[in-house]
Formats: sequence, C-alpha cells, structure tokens
Amino acid sequence: MSKKILKQFDIKIQSLSNNKHEFIFDFDQSLFDFFSKNLDSKENSGTCRIEFIKDDLMLNLLFQIEGKTKLICDRSLKEFDYLIKTENKLLFKFSDHDEELSDEMQTINHNKSILNVGKFIYEFFILKIPIKRLHPSLKNEDNIDNFVYSTTKDEQRSDPRLKLLKKLKK
Repeated sequence: MSKKILKQFDIKIQSLSNNKHEFIFDFDQSLFDFFSKNLDSKENSGTCRIEFIKDDLMLNLLFQIEGKTKLICDRSLKEFDYLIKTENKLLFKFSDHDEELSDEMQTINHNKSILNVGKFIYEFFILKIPIKRLHPSLKNEDNIDNFVYSTTKDEQRSDPRLKLLKKLKK
C-alpha cells in the first residue's frame, strides 16, 4: 500500500490560527489494510470528527469516531455488523523532539507543519473491537440469570422448617 492513503488524514497545523477548528474524515478498509493485514475484522468504515484546539503551547484534539465493522461470532461463526462509537482525547505539546509521553499525551517538534491523524483513528477504532465477539442473537445466552433458579421455585421446594425460621427472621 502506498502512503497516498494516509495523505487524506493530514492536518496542516502551521497554517492554522490559534483557535478552535473542526475536521471530518471518512475512513474505510484501506486505512486498516495500510496498518495491518492480519485483522479479524473486515469491511471497517466510518467517520471521525475531530475538534482541534490550537494554542501557542499545545494542540488539543478530541476524536469522535462512529463506524461499523464485520466480525465473526466466536460461538456460532456467523458474521455480524458491530457498531463502534468512541470518544478519545489527545494532547500534543510542542517540544524539540517527537515523543509519546502517555496514551493521551505526546510531544511534537515546533517545526512540524503536518500532523497525520490516520494512525490515531486506526488505533482508537481497533481498541473498541471486543475480544469476546458474540452475535447479537446470542447475547441473552450469556446472561447468568439463565443458569440460576428463580426464587419462587426455590421457596416451593424448601423445607417447612426453614419457613418457620424465615418468619422469625422477619
């Protein structure tokens, strides 16, 4: 894959004024193929809205990602659509070098003119895909209430001596 795919996720930060800006990026499977060929999910697509606040010392980015992906159920092996909605925040402090300080904070060079957000969109989206993938029709089977007797049945089967004890307890 060429880097042409990533160009569409460039933000020219030096030409922006110190103010609040908004960017909207549409993405599809080509972004995910660029970063990894070994994904279990397929047909990934969605929209990322970025609220971008620039000042003299830092860049503050709020990513709002909505999308969908096709997953395969771990139990039934049926394919299903999984909707993803996430909100993530990133801070970039201006410095002499590029460095990742934490999950939410990085330093970037003062002279950097373009910030590519494709990698961040990819990471935030992938992190929202569940490890345990259950088809929506199987969600109720995972409920523990299906394996526990109801209290009314238990009361009918209980020993009459226990009923007397329960009366005393009240």
